[in-house]
Amino acid sequence: MSDGHRGLRARAVVVAVVVAVAGLSLAPYGAVAGATGTAGPPQVKTSTPAASVGERVFVTGSGWSPVGETVLIQICGQDARNYSNDCNQQNQYTAAIRAGGIFYGALDVQLPPTPCPCVFSVTTPGSFTGVKVPLTIVGAPDVPIPTQAVPAHPVALTARIQSGSSVSSWFGGPRPVTLMLTVANLSSVALQTATLVVHVGHGPDPTGFVVARPMAALAVGSTRVVQVPVTIPPVTYGQYTVAAQVITGLGSATAAATTTTYPWGLLVVALAIVVGLVLMLVVLRRRRRRRRHQAAVLAIASRVGPIGVAPVPPVEAVPGAAGAVPGGPGPVPEVVPASAGAVPETVQWAVPDDGAVPEVVPGAGRAPGHPTGTPIGPAPVPRAVPEAPWVPDHPVAPVDQPAGVR
Repeated sequence: MSDGHRGLRARAVVVAVVVAVAGLSLAPYGAVAGATGTAGPPQVKTSTPAASVGERVFVTGSGWSPVGETVLIQICGQDARNYSNDCNQQNQYTAAIRAGGIFYGALDVQLPPTPCPCVFSVTTPGSFTGVKVPLTIVGAPDVPIPTQAVPAHPVALTARIQSGSSVSSWFGGPRPVTLMLTVANLSSVALQTATLVVHVGHGPDPTGFVVARPMAALAVGSTRVVQVPVTIPPVTYGQYTVAAQVITGLGSATAAATTTTYPWGLLVVALAIVVGLVLMLVVLRRRRRRRRHQAAVLAIASRVGPIGVAPVPPVEAVPGAAGAVPGGPGPVPEVVPASAGAVPETVQWAVPDDGAVPEVVPGAGRAPGHPTGTPIGPAPVPRAVPEAPWVPDHPVAPVDQPAGVR
């Protein structure tokens, strides 16, 4: 054999060794690569079915969705009958789902909190069910899972809401309520690792997460009331549903209760604003109507003159009358000055005793130009004449005064 053939054979051996090593290193992922194009339920494979404590095991998955979501890989005992309560939560691996629905992960083997049979459990966030792959841990205790008669409903669950309110909830703020949950164990074994999950939201299937927490052990046939504080979101109205789920190794039970919430304070404020606007419009309308009425009255008054006052026609003066004033009420009587010391004439009224019409003395207190016997106006005031000193009719005898009085 020539040296050239020997060189080609050596190169072929080197290439074969490299391909074999690469194939062994990629063996855990070979099944995943072949499954990326297949459609079906999610699948999980491990690099080995048995391992010792501290040994690293590779985990691959296919057919998972949605892309970009994550999966949680854990090692659990008792076949993960009690879900996360049987898993070692201190030893977890989170992997991202890639294009094609595949993921890659690796986990160092550690003992779970419960004895074997052990499994690799792969779940998505918020899900208690997933895919399990058996795992044999060398040297780990193995306790068979007890067989028990599982009732159709191992847990009886009833829910009601104890309403609460606050000042802020009347005006659209958050409203606190309390979910009163009654849990009864109907199975033949004590519930050691039950989990309570509560959601709130509109409709019969609420999605607003409230709480997920483990429950205390519940003896066979016992009943317990669990109070869960729940907050109705702000700026909401209508009917809200609070749903609870109790998950056990024997099964799960669900219950729901409803409540209604309305921002009554906002409704009252809005109603008060509407009433105020209506009253304001009524007042403005009345003022406008009153102004129109006043304007109409003033327009009529400007056309017909003052209302309720009859105009006085002018009186013409008597032609030829002495002292007549044009446009005046009539002739002005002539005043004759009295002579010095004379007493002016007065109207003499003779009133008889039988109540007859008084007799007018002719020629007394008449103005020139008027008919005789017709008195006019009040009589003139007579001129004052000084009185004579009073003289008694009979002489008065002097009166003696007592001594000492002057």
